Amino acid sequence: MHQDTEEQKIVKQPTPLAAGLLYFIVLALMLLSSFLLGRFKLEGDSYYAVMLVVQLAVILVPPLVYMLYMGIDIRKAARLNRISIPEFLLTAGMAIFGYGAIIPINLIWYYFLSRFGTPQPPEMPPIETPAQYLMALIVIALVPALIEEFLFRGTIMRGYEKYGRWASVLLTGLLFSLLHLRVLSLPSILLLGVLLSYIVNRSNTIFTGVVYHFVNNAIAVTIAFLTGVLSKLFPMTQTGVPNINDIPQQDIIAAIIVWLFLGAVSFVLFSGCLAGFYFVTKGKQENIDATAVQKPGPAELIPVLISILIIAALLTLEIFAMAGSAVTRG
Repeated sequence: MHQDTEEQKIVKQPTPLAAGLLYFIVLALMLLSSFLLGRFKLEGDSYYAVMLVVQLAVILVPPLVYMLYMGIDIRKAARLNRISIPEFLLTAGMAIFGYGAIIPINLIWYYFLSRFGTPQPPEMPPIETPAQYLMALIVIALVPALIEEFLFRGTIMRGYEKYGRWASVLLTGLLFSLLHLRVLSLPSILLLGVLLSYIVNRSNTIFTGVVYHFVNNAIAVTIAFLTGVLSKLFPMTQTGVPNINDIPQQDIIAAIIVWLFLGAVSFVLFSGCLAGFYFVTKGKQENIDATAVQKPGPAELIPVLISILIIAALLTLEIFAMAGSAVTRG
């Protein structure tokens, strides 16, 4: 009897309905925390301390409480399996070269959005000292890599695996990108989300997703840090970032062409790492019983569809705000 209970615990997984409800709860908590924190001006160490607590409470606690309450084997469900050295190195390589490959897409998307208004990049606190850089690596790079992977690849993707392997990979990637609530980052984070879902599914360990996620975020933090240092060493006469609509079109096109070339080189190197990753993870992917694959039930999808509608409304408002700022400026 005890053996049967243990076996049932091992195979128990999050359900599609639970995945959708968790997504909705995390979205609601994110919006609530954003509204409450908007009343305060957080600077310096206080910013990092508050953001650390908020991230843990909003993103980690809901899936963790759900798994513990339902008696789900977290190690099994979240794929807390070992990552090999080749997997680690190839994943880090993919993250480094993938960052370069995505820059042209970001530039083209930014240029496209600028036709409708002024896109607002995500705000990042000043990272100008080694201490701030270390805190940013922890709070902006490491912690999100751990807890977001646990939420999405460790819980939500598991719930949607009942719809099939590729359905879970694509749907989890889409939900991951939408939850960042930024029109400007949609294409890049969508590609990132799908890729993270794929490599975790392929390698059968969440730590490949954590490594890629951390390296990707750490690159962004490092660029921000170096930019802050250089701005102090070489002060610019013009304050702020120039509006893209004020830059001559030929300069923009030239920059895009240069980055397309650099992005193509990065993509080739990324593809090499991905091919190596595909080779070293051969045979590690979990088998999904084709007879157990289900079609999405209407009731199961209600929470996630409501969440998508809310996010779509927020993104639409952001686009209207962009257009409104362009009209005001004009």
